[in-house]
Parts: sequence; structure tokens; C-alpha cells
Amino acid sequence: MGFLHVLVVALPLVSPSLAADVCGASGISLQLPYFTTIKSSLNYASACGTHCIGDSKCQSYAVGNGFCLHFTKATSKIVKTISFSPFKFYDRICAPVKVNSATSTTSPTATSGGDTSTITIDVGGVITTPNIQTTDSPPLPSSDVVFPTSDKSFTVTYTYEDDPLPTVVSLGTPPLEKGLPAPTTGLPDLPCVIDPTNTEDQFNILGSNFVPLVSQAGNKLQPLPAPTSEAQAKAMGAPDDYVLPAFFFQKPASAPAGIYDIVLSGKTLQYVAKTSQGGLVLTTSSTGTTPVRRNGQTIVTSIFGVDCKGRLTVTQNGSPYTWDISADGTTTTFTAGKAASNRTMVAYSLQKKAATKRKFRKRNMYTTGQAPRCPNSPPDLVAKVFPGARGLNPNGCGPANGIDFVPDFSFGSCCNGHDNCYDNCEQGTFESCNDDFHSCMRGSGCAYLDHWYSYVGHLACLKAADFYAWAVGTSSGRDAFHSATKERCGCYCNGSQGLCGRADGDYQCTSMFGTDVNNCGACGRTCSPKAKCAGGSCACMNDQCGDRCVDLRTHPSNCGSCGNKCSTGYCFEGQCYDPPPDKCVPMQGFTNGDFSQGGNAWSQCSLGCNFFGGGIDFVDQDAYFSLNGPGSADIITTAKMCPGQAYEVSFSIRRSSGNNNCDVKYKFGNRGWSQSYSFPGAGNYGTKNLGPYNAPVFQKGDSDATVNGLSLDVAFTAQVTCTGSNVAWVVLDDFDLVPAQ
Repeated sequence: MGFLHVLVVALPLVSPSLAADVCGASGISLQLPYFTTIKSSLNYASACGTHCIGDSKCQSYAVGNGFCLHFTKATSKIVKTISFSPFKFYDRICAPVKVNSATSTTSPTATSGGDTSTITIDVGGVITTPNIQTTDSPPLPSSDVVFPTSDKSFTVTYTYEDDPLPTVVSLGTPPLEKGLPAPTTGLPDLPCVIDPTNTEDQFNILGSNFVPLVSQAGNKLQPLPAPTSEAQAKAMGAPDDYVLPAFFFQKPASAPAGIYDIVLSGKTLQYVAKTSQGGLVLTTSSTGTTPVRRNGQTIVTSIFGVDCKGRLTVTQNGSPYTWDISADGTTTTFTAGKAASNRTMVAYSLQKKAATKRKFRKRNMYTTGQAPRCPNSPPDLVAKVFPGARGLNPNGCGPANGIDFVPDFSFGSCCNGHDNCYDNCEQGTFESCNDDFHSCMRGSGCAYLDHWYSYVGHLACLKAADFYAWAVGTSSGRDAFHSATKERCGCYCNGSQGLCGRADGDYQCTSMFGTDVNNCGACGRTCSPKAKCAGGSCACMNDQCGDRCVDLRTHPSNCGSCGNKCSTGYCFEGQCYDPPPDKCVPMQGFTNGDFSQGGNAWSQCSLGCNFFGGGIDFVDQDAYFSLNGPGSADIITTAKMCPGQAYEVSFSIRRSSGNNNCDVKYKFGNRGWSQSYSFPGAGNYGTKNLGPYNAPVFQKGDSDATVNGLSLDVAFTAQVTCTGSNVAWVVLDDFDLVPAQ
């Protein structure tokens, strides 16, 4: 029901994804429709399209929320795609061929009240709305109506709705198409692989091939030798558990910033030193940055550094050196200059190895963690691929994944999976992607080396997997994650809500296709007063007839259906009503006198229920009394009576069980009790009809009658009394109070 201003935004934007001949695109329109209808015969695509074909003005059409809409321009020129819009748009060419040539369709004309008007837009400027044709609301379904009896009260308070059709006060703007970006400030600091200022942050030393260094007899370090037999390999234990020498950084007092000693832990500390010939030895103390002569060799210790990714650097007298395992794999060498391949020895953190084994708490996958995809406000945002984003772009193992040289292992598929995980807006988080990457490398990436004859290679592969995973967990890895998020992901509201707000970032999740009259079909689209929002469209609050908003239940000229005019000037519940002027209409005085609604409108024990055991129940459409021994009980209701009108009362009684002697009497207001009427005796279970009996006549001003409109409310009481000591179950039913004949 109701007039439609559908899904229009006051922007010159057109979605680049829409081209000619669009068939079934979800979105919102930049133009108001010139024709709308809610006829059920036209609210599906094929029927609406056929209707469009019959109108030369129609270049595109849309269906949704029970509407069929026609537009004067092609879809590509007026529609902005919104995936959660309930409206689907079609170009004229999408319509089915019309086969019934005998039927002709003429271009519709605007109804009165659809004149062109100018509307101010909240984004600046004005827009002129075109003529709009609308259709009447369908008739109300037929139903039985009980007319009011207090006609004077009805006529005094009678009102009905008759207002102009709704308009759009402000056309508004579309929701944020690409979603909100990921937060880049206020994020937790990411620690480096090694903290050289912390002597507790110990590490193993690995070559660029991730083969570890071990200490041999004397003062030497060398790459771990490979076992020569399966028995020897078994004796060495699992590669992941092989105990390697632990080192830590120590800052010499005179060393420049970033220059440290590397110290081998143990009962006696030993310092890693470079010889003047490019060799490696261990010595008992730091030399500082100045070479000294010891044991027949010129050595220096204070030359080492480490970057955030754990790569070891060597600087002597301001000149860089490359430290790595020799080509034959038996020793290490220091070579002047920095290797073009960036390959160098690395520090394998023992603290990170221990932390890897801990269980981490579950996180909200979009708004928490070290690199959340979405901001916390508005709440409950979800990350999705935004329109026009690039596709998945895995690049294998390389610098883009946070390390500057590629390990010589089978990590390629793991690296591609890691890249794709970073690109997975919906499921991939920084932590989970890195964890899965780590597991992949240590699993399938190293499994092919799990043999005794490749023991050292397997150990190196596991170390490389750890080191590589830690590297992508640093700020470099987070930068790569943010880059993927920026290129593919936007943060959106859950479900069909859209992001509405201002450029200063104050966005809210808003339901534009519900009932919000201030965001009806678009952000900030505001309906006029006395309008409602129905599925994203400004509509009449109740019904529509022609160019007016009405209520078919009460409108005297559109009573029950458009155009049905009541000669009396009164419409009640969709039917014309002719109340007698200033006169109470005598009708049935009891509400629920047959107890078909249980105990509705009745109460009990107003005079007191003074009997031993039992009670009163309104069951099986009866008033059921169970009394044990002598006593009485009553039920009471309100009788509606016209002043000065004579009435007759009747009712029925019966015995359900028991043999106690019982009778019943009644009274209206304070007028005194009727005579007592005995219930059938023991063993007689038939119904006994009583009445009709004359009821007292009441007038306005009587102390025991309350004025209610044109009628009077009078208390009616029925009391059951039993005199014997036995048990009785008796029933009252079918109370009737009608005007006297």
C-alpha cells in the first residue's frame, strides 16, 4: 500500500560495473520512476517487463518489495549497484516478447497531485522530481463487524485520515560502496625477532641455509655435521628437539649504536670473534671494536648487529661484511661487502620458539588482533571484497612476504596460500594466516626431508619454517597484510544494513530497506511527515486512494475500498455506519454470557466463597461450581443496559454430580436478590432452563449504575448456595439479557 518514492540518490555517480542491456542488477536508482504499481499481477519481472514494452516511454523497469516500477532512462544511466537492495533493475530489452497483439497499452498519465515539485537536497543544490503515477490500495477483505453501541460517543470522537501523498524531503546519498578502511593507527607494537638489548633473549645461530652452528672441541663453531648412519641419526634424536648452543647479545661500553658482542652461554662465557683472515673463533672476553692479538691471531668481537627480522649483520670500522656458511658447508666465512642476495647468518629466537607452542585466545576475526581488518566503530563490521577490487595475487616466496631471501625448501605452495589468505577478506586474519603458513611449512613444506640421511636438511627446514613465520609476523608482514586489505577489502555492516555517515568518519550501520523514515532507501533519505518507510520506499501510513493518503477502515468517502462513499458520513472498520442519533441502542447486555471465552468478563467470590473445599472453574464453556458441605459462592459480571429500557434475563442450570441440595439466585446492582431456584436433585443431570424473568429498569443517576457513553454499566451477581453436608458439582450457563418484548 501507499505511494512510492523508490531508491533515488542525488549523485551524478554511475556504477562502472553496469553497461548496456542490464538484466537483473540489484541496486538503487538515481532517478524517480514515472510509473509505480503494487498490483500483484505486475510485481514480478516478466509481467512488469511486458507492461514496460507496451509503453514507449519506458526504457528500464524494476521489481521488488511488491512493486513494479518504470523509468525513462536505461539502467546503466540511473542505477548504482548495491548488493543488498531488494530491487532488481532491467533494461527494456530484457522484457519478454508480448504475444497478445489484441491488447494495447497506452502511456499512463499522472494522477492529480503528481505535479512537478522542487526538493532541496542535503548534499547541496536542488533536484526536480518528475510526474509520478500511482495506483490505489486494494479493498479491505470482507469481515463481520460489530458496530459501536455508544453512538454519541462515537460521533463526538470520530476522525479519519486524509492527507497528501508522501514526498521525499531529502533524497540522501548511497551507502559507502567500498566500505570503511582498516585502522592503521593505535595498533599494538610488533616486536622484532630478537631484542639485542635483552640478554635473556637467547638464540641459535643459523646459516642462510638454516643449518645451525654447533660448538666443537676447543674454541671453534661450525655447521652441524650430517649423521653418517641411521643409528647415528636416531641417537641424535628428533631434529626439532636437537639441543643447539644458545647465544645472546651483549653491549660493549665503547661500541657505537647497533654494535654488539655475541656471547655463547655456558659455565664459561665465550665470545664470537672474527679473525683478520675472515675466520671464526671463540674467545674468553670482549675485544671491543678494536682488534687485539690472542693465541697468535688478530681478532675482534664487537662487530655484530641484528635487524628486526633476525638477520645478523657484521660491521668493522664502518665497513659491512657478509657472514655465512662456506660453500662446502664445513665452516663459516666473513666476506667484505654486503651480498647482493641478502643471504646472511640469522638469529633463531628461543623465546619465540617457546611462545609458538602456547595456545592463543580466540579473537574477533575482524576488529581485534595485531592487524584488524575493520575498526571497532560502528560495532560488528565484517570485511568483504569491495566492488572492482583486484583478484587474488599470490607471488610465491619472496620479499613481499616479509623476508629478503628465499629459503631453499619446498615452501612455494605455502607461500602462495599465505598470500591468498592475506587477500581473503572474509576469513583471513593476520594471526591465523601466519599460523596456517607456519603449520604448512613445518608440515608439507618439510615432510619430504624427514629421512635419516637428510637429518640436517630436515632440521634446517624446520628452523627455516619457524624463522620465516616469525619474519612475516613483524611490522613488515603487517605492512603486507595492510596492503592486501587496502587493495581488496572494505568493512561493511552485517546483513542488509548500509554504512551511512559523513566524510569525517562518523558512520553508522543503517537499515535503509526497513521502516526508518529518515533513511528510507538511501542514507539520509527523509520522508515527509505522516508517511512511513515500507521496504525502503516512502509510502502512506495506511492506504492510498488517488492522490490522497487515507485509512480504508475509517474514511467516509473511501470506506473499505477506494471510492465507496458512505451517505451517513461515517465509516467504521471498513463498513458504512448509520448510528441512531443521541440514542442508546439496546442489545445483548451480557459479554460472554455463554462462557465460550472461558471466564473472560467474569470474576468470582465478590461476596465471599464460604464453603469447605472445592472452587469455581470456567471450563468446557460453563461456570462450574464444586462445593463440599454447606456454603455459598458467587460469580459477577457487568451488564450493559440502556437507561429506561426494560430487559429480560434467562440462564440455565444443571447438576454435574453429587447429592447435596443447592440453589441459585441473582441480582442487578443493589436491587435485591431474586427468588432462589433449586438445581435438579441427585441423579438428575439434565439441563434446567430458567427465565425469561423481568430485570430491574435503571436510569441515569441511579447509584448502582455507571454511565458509559449512552449506556449504563450495572453489576450482575449470581450466587450458588448449598445447605447439606454432602458434596455437589453444579453448573451455570447461557446467561442472556435482552430487551423485553
